[in-house]
Amino acid sequence: MMTYKILVETAPGQTRLAFCDAAGDIQDLWHYRHDQPDLIGSVHLARIEQVFAAQNRARARLADDTLVSLRLRKNDDIAAAVVTGAVVAVTISAAPRHGKAWQAVLGARLISAAMVLLPGQTGVHFSHHIEASAKARLAAFSADLPLADGFGVVLRRGAAAMDRDRLQAALADLIACWRSGAAECDSTKPAILHDGGTIKERAGRAVMAPTFWDCQPGSPESEMIDAAIVAALDHQVPLVGGGALWCQRTHALWAIDIDGGTADINRHGFDNVLDAAAVETARQMRLRGMSGPIMVDVPSAGAAAKKFRKDLQLRLDSDPQSPDMLGVTRGGMLELWRPHGRMALVDVMADHAAQAALAGLRLAAARPPFKPVQLAVNTAMAQWLNGPGKQAVDDLQRPLDLVVCVDDAPLAAAYIIDRA
Repeated sequence: MMTYKILVETAPGQTRLAFCDAAGDIQDLWHYRHDQPDLIGSVHLARIEQVFAAQNRARARLADDTLVSLRLRKNDDIAAAVVTGAVVAVTISAAPRHGKAWQAVLGARLISAAMVLLPGQTGVHFSHHIEASAKARLAAFSADLPLADGFGVVLRRGAAAMDRDRLQAALADLIACWRSGAAECDSTKPAILHDGGTIKERAGRAVMAPTFWDCQPGSPESEMIDAAIVAALDHQVPLVGGGALWCQRTHALWAIDIDGGTADINRHGFDNVLDAAAVETARQMRLRGMSGPIMVDVPSAGAAAKKFRKDLQLRLDSDPQSPDMLGVTRGGMLELWRPHGRMALVDVMADHAAQAALAGLRLAAARPPFKPVQLAVNTAMAQWLNGPGKQAVDDLQRPLDLVVCVDDAPLAAAYIIDRA
């Protein structure tokens, strides 16, 4: 079972989380802008506006008028209640992408790495990702799980690594979390049932055995987060021992090419390249927030390619999004599917003016407290800081003087003006 130290950096207008493995490598990044909503994991009563039966989809509105796209399951008894005008419980599962609405699933859910709590349902169910041997072991003591009336549960792949006591404790924690955050609502009107908890609570549920480490802007940990973001925005990822991954997104899918061009293939074959590629492919999928179809171009390397697939699957088992390895296409591409979830990192960072302004506020927050700060910005950064980012400036809790002296180059950065 992989354990994580989660770095949490809270700065004016933003919170950044980095999920570090036992070796200290960042495996995942969450970047929150406080001026934008994060609905993932929240549970709502939503009103159905339109049903697209042929597509197993429906469109609904939340209480604040947010539009969501609702995925329906075929032959699902609950889905029969989804008709135009009905108010139903939904859980937000994925952020908007390519101009689409927030994505949601039907029913109330509280999701952790080991299980999915189902308020309003009954029984113990098993994810299809659980292997048969693990499923048999879990089934043997599932009757002992402390399921309170009005709750069901789905045991996920992560549950296979837990013993009876830890599984029971994890379920009790989820039930307590639901009860402490659930709101009393009129079931005939759109409303929010559960906000999903704080950022730390959501992060703690996403992985197994987390510990938290608060870090400050300007600290070595903060700089490590910066470096990981910069590296994850580059198309090329060098591999240990030579070779590289090339990671690129189209409108339809993500593509990963394993390139052994700089490796000593004649001496070592593809073994070293593919060993490193298995580790880095799984890591880059999480760091970059890849989702949907992912096609990996694996060199034709016989036994080494088979070992690559096995090693990659072991690492995908630790991914909270539970990716599926679908097999090798007729053209020789390894096809993966990673469920949609948080916004891809490239989209998070796409609003450069806002992100550059937030980076400037991190610089200001790292300065000695109570002293005025002059921040050099360009026009777009100043407009954001005086508009959507005004609360972030207020959160700085010190005088901030914006000096518009940075040009409007695409990758312009804000900086501190030091007084003589």
